Amino acid sequence: MKVISAIVLLFFTTVNFSQTISRDVQLQYGDEKQHRLDLYLPDTINTRTPVLILIHGGAWMMGGNEYTEKHARDLRDKGMVVANVDYRYVSDEVHAADLLNDIDQAIDFVSKQSVTYGFSQTGYHIAGVSAGAHLALMFGYTTSRKIKSITALCAPSRLDTEEMLQFIQKNGLLPNIELLANAKYSGKGKPNIAFTAISPYSQIANIPTLLIHGTDDPLVPYQQSVDLSALLQKNNVDSKLITMAGKGHDVGMNEPDSEKIVLDSIVDWINSHL
Repeated sequence: MKVISAIVLLFFTTVNFSQTISRDVQLQYGDEKQHRLDLYLPDTINTRTPVLILIHGGAWMMGGNEYTEKHARDLRDKGMVVANVDYRYVSDEVHAADLLNDIDQAIDFVSKQSVTYGFSQTGYHIAGVSAGAHLALMFGYTTSRKIKSITALCAPSRLDTEEMLQFIQKNGLLPNIELLANAKYSGKGKPNIAFTAISPYSQIANIPTLLIHGTDDPLVPYQQSVDLSALLQKNNVDSKLITMAGKGHDVGMNEPDSEKIVLDSIVDWINSHL
């Protein structure tokens, strides 16, 4: 694999990499086994090319960036650099702050790759699916880094209500949330503030936010995105909720017609916030 020197990049604001390097680059961004990311590179890259940090789902403790591999390739083919990021699972030692630190470390690593590949060093977009959407929202709303936009698909956004935690408990995922919060829930009544601290609903910032959610989602209630959207609108945050009627937790990404709607919506949102 040929490496484009920094000197060459000074002379060319647009670079065609299709014949010089692989369009898919596997990289290790940290010391942990799961500190991996796949960098997907479009044919043409310059400092105006959108850079998207993509965060996979998996209930914070399963799977990896293979879950979002197809999405990453599809978005790459629509003209953006995509860093498809893996991160550690929650455990007795690893909690929400640690996952957010993994994402921050990955972004710092991606920024350093800009010298090699010719994209912008700062000002990235972030998107996630399910648990990854939760992390994308949390990271975007709490980081000091410049995040141009957030896209959250089927995002758990409020984890500090009795109703939501009982819903999560019925789905067998309460242990995951307790590890994420590093706190226990008694099973009834209002949970303690540790669950508020991991709720994007309680952390909102003025970052353009696109929410996409299926009305028939059995794992994360559609109302979660409805409520977050209303709060963002109330606070005059540039935001939009796309309702995928009749779709489940995949927001229609497993069907060609609705997948196109979702992908086009993501691309339009990012391109309108360059």
